[in-house]
Amino acid sequence: MAALKSVAFQAPQFMPGDGCAAVYTDKYAVAVNPTIADTIDFRIPAGLEVTDVYIQTDDIDTNGAPTVAYTVGYAPIQAETIYTADPTYFATAALGVTSKTGGRLACSFKPKKFEEDVALRLTFTAACATFAAGEIHAVIHGAAKGTK
Repeated sequence: MAALKSVAFQAPQFMPGDGCAAVYTDKYAVAVNPTIADTIDFRIPAGLEVTDVYIQTDDIDTNGAPTVAYTVGYAPIQAETIYTADPTYFATAALGVTSKTGGRLACSFKPKKFEEDVALRLTFTAACATFAAGEIHAVIHGAAKGTK
């Protein structure tokens, strides 16, 4: 199992805490075929009430009968945390099929405010039948409410 981090994962973002809309984007270049239980993490900053999550992917499974699938959830980053990981909060494996042809997955969930930095986590549940290198982007929308 590989635990991969996106480009800006180690560069936390400023949270104004004023309730204004905020959009965070990040990407990961997939260079090898992901295996079952591999994860890709994108940072969600503390104080963000997440309202929309989109996963934009290139066609990383070019097979005529593609098999790649993943879930979209969140996981704590720090050891002492108030959160328990939820690997399917934003989308289940059944919805993680966008990478079969490339395109955008619009996740469906109830808005959630995070009081500490967490990882938006893609967890692969099936590998690509015919892998092709490409990028996976996370686009996270929310209200910058700040922490308590």
